[in-house]
Amino acid sequence: MLIHACIILRALRLCAITFMTATGKWFIYVVTVLIWGSTWYAIELQLGVVHPVVSIAHRFAVAGVVVLVGLSISGRLVRIRWRDQRFLMLQGLLLFSGNYIFIYTGTQTLPSGLVSLVFSMMVITNMVAGRIFMNLPLSWYVGVSGLVGMAGIALIFTPEVASFSLADESLNAMFLCFIGTCLASLGNIVAARNMRERLPPLQCNMMGMLYGSGSLYLLSLVMGLPITIEWSSQYLGSLFYLSLIGSVAAFWFYVTLIGEVGPSRAGYIALLTPLVALVISAVFEDYQWTWYATAGLVLVLGGNFIAMRRD
Repeated sequence: MLIHACIILRALRLCAITFMTATGKWFIYVVTVLIWGSTWYAIELQLGVVHPVVSIAHRFAVAGVVVLVGLSISGRLVRIRWRDQRFLMLQGLLLFSGNYIFIYTGTQTLPSGLVSLVFSMMVITNMVAGRIFMNLPLSWYVGVSGLVGMAGIALIFTPEVASFSLADESLNAMFLCFIGTCLASLGNIVAARNMRERLPPLQCNMMGMLYGSGSLYLLSLVMGLPITIEWSSQYLGSLFYLSLIGSVAAFWFYVTLIGEVGPSRAGYIALLTPLVALVISAVFEDYQWTWYATAGLVLVLGGNFIAMRRD
């Protein structure tokens, strides 16, 4: 495990060096989209025996411990002031804990398409939060790109959007997903603040994941949820993929991306990950593409071009 942790960290360090070029930014952007798009399928493999809150806690606990061991062995673990520790704790509670609780709760009622539509609003919420908390300029092209992309997501999931009704629990579930999206945006802003203070992003994520997983374990105890693990190859395989690839790698890339292009444009990843999830679903779950989905794909990609064209 220790050797594997060092190998992973060295590989990620090489990717971070590559990231400093303009081509590298696009490379990391695409890799992050591909990774997070694939995590939806991995999450489905975890559903069943272990409660989702406990599975999320396992995911970030494993990720945090692996990075902690790797940084300790490589001698790159630095001391962080208490003033900054508070922001790392806040980043953990927002980005690695609270947003998952609300979105997972809403997902139990809403179809995945509507969840993706609500989460795609992060392009807008990131821009608004950046303006309020970091005095970042409002960008009309990022706003337009977000609206275009959201329209594309709505087209892709037309049947699910059309079936939405205010008569059942769907409205409450959508509101929960929106709260989760807002918490994720606030977590992005805290991450951007930590990047601005020149804190090491990998260590920030590691500490945030440990804070987040600790809060989730505590919540599990309060809710009376059994803290168990399923010892099947499917569960353990998906757990390690979500921890090492979907968390250690993807969140490091994403937080670095926030520091390079800003939270607004980095947030556009929320619009692209459902597309990757649909491609995987078409391969493994016999998802059938429609003309609506194709038109939506064009809009999402067009919006992405608008958002990133000045890079």
